[in-house]
Amino acid sequence: MAQFQRPHSVREAAYSHLRGAILTGSLLPGARISEPGLAQELGVSRTPVREALQRLAQEGLVELLPGKGARVRVLSAEEVREVYDVRALLEGEAAALAAQNATEEELNRLERLLQALDALPKEAYAQQMQVDFDFHTALIEAAHNKTLARIYADLRSSLTLVRSFQQTLSQHPKTRQQHQAILSALKARNPAEAAEAARAHVRHFRDLVMQSLQAQAWQ
Repeated sequence: MAQFQRPHSVREAAYSHLRGAILTGSLLPGARISEPGLAQELGVSRTPVREALQRLAQEGLVELLPGKGARVRVLSAEEVREVYDVRALLEGEAAALAAQNATEEELNRLERLLQALDALPKEAYAQQMQVDFDFHTALIEAAHNKTLARIYADLRSSLTLVRSFQQTLSQHPKTRQQHQAILSALKARNPAEAAEAARAHVRHFRDLVMQSLQAQAWQ
């Protein structure tokens, strides 16, 4: 877990620290969270930790289990499929809009992110996932549609909970090919091709994750 830094509000500090640990994958789905243990680790009372857990539960990142404490939320297979289906719709529309609205600097940033992704060590899964996520976030931003960006941000919590199943896929040759197809369509200013490339990429990941879940009989 990342080093804890205390800002002015202890309550906000506990929340930010715990949320960051989940978003970066330091705490994976199903991981137990000890309220007294976390309070001791952070050097705070249990009250701000309890409030942080309740807030994260409202966001869908944490499950509060009666008599058992808390754990990072585990999505059902059906929920995982729903998340990817919605993501495919959003990113497809974003890619179509980005093909029309993206600035040259935004296109250059997308290209730089893909170059950075390829340059990372093969075993640096956490960094790969972060840069991959930055690429997709930059794609959403390049659409220049605030409503779409807000809806995508709301989906981020659920996306975070399934990212642990794609740790080794960010530098996969198929992933590289799909990312480049998206970028090429954007540069060509072809909305239809960009939308299809983005949807195909997300659906490919959806199918791989679903296969992984079925293999593990994870529900």
